[in-house]
Amino acid sequence: MLKKVILISSLIFISISMSFAATTGNLIISGTVPVILDVAVLAAAGSTSLDLTKNETDLHIGDVVERSNVITGYTVTVSSANASTGAPHFKGADPSNTDTLDYTLKFDGSPITFTGGSALISDVTSKTATLGSTKALNLSYDGTSDFLNADSYSDTLTFTIAAK
Repeated sequence: MLKKVILISSLIFISISMSFAATTGNLIISGTVPVILDVAVLAAAGSTSLDLTKNETDLHIGDVVERSNVITGYTVTVSSANASTGAPHFKGADPSNTDTLDYTLKFDGSPITFTGGSALISDVTSKTATLGSTKALNLSYDGTSDFLNADSYSDTLTFTIAAK
């Protein structure tokens, strides 16, 4: 008798289960893509050994590669370590040397205007191509107009990319 009850109960359970079986089913699959914001600065040969006694106009000193997958776009800024209160310039390594040499930059063919030591150089309203967007950086200075003290002169340019 117990076997009959178990058998009948099992058949009722299977019958009820089959009445709830569907003819279609869904599987939701999903994934994420992280934000990519990259800026790479590729120095041109000779950019760290400039002859500051010469006059240079639009000397190619490197390329900046911007890469972003942010749909609303991105900005790139550049700051000069020596231009916090004025124009960007080369400054001597010797603290007692007060000589400086002003310079100008062009980014992707457009002059860069520094304000308070930094400048907005890219304001893009979409994402880049997969490999990014490469833009040239050119330097101009007139080393013939000043008779600089013997020293090693430099400036540090920092490029920053940010999502809009």
